[in-house]
Amino acid sequence: MISRLPFALPPRGSPARLPFLLLPVLAAAAVVQLAIPSHIDLPVGGTPARIGETAPATMPPVVVTPPVIASRDPFSPVANQPGAGATAPAPPPPDPLGGAIIAGVVQRGQLRLAVVQRANGAVRYLAIGGQLAGWRLDALTPFGPRLSRGRHRILTPAYGAHPSPPPISGAPGKPADDQ
Repeated sequence: MISRLPFALPPRGSPARLPFLLLPVLAAAAVVQLAIPSHIDLPVGGTPARIGETAPATMPPVVVTPPVIASRDPFSPVANQPGAGATAPAPPPPDPLGGAIIAGVVQRGQLRLAVVQRANGAVRYLAIGGQLAGWRLDALTPFGPRLSRGRHRILTPAYGAHPSPPPISGAPGKPADDQ
């Protein structure tokens, strides 16, 4: 009588035949590795390396900061600090949009509108050609809105940023405003 295995071998052309034939080799390697004595002694955790000595007390590190650095606000520019060479901080430049911020653009079909957040938190939508604090919205570019006042004053702030003041009217080579 021929004894049969409880499972069938994969057919000769099957890609599952190689892993099936390697299974006895891997099992024999595991038995050999378990049979070889290997003993590793690990140190007991929390004991000092030298016997008879106590572990040193852990002290928090002491950081000495000069008073000039400690008294300065780390988030403000150095030029505005008293004693850093400037006699008095310069007043902030006037905001040309009166505290308003052009936060972004909304588009629905062919209509594109600028999303304007006013200084009081109110939100309004401004179409191209609309007015904001005396400035006319000329275009909505990928870099920011293009605003103009008169023929020669153009302002292009980044979306979400407070705009810097426009150039002074009557500068050399530029005619004065015509509002």
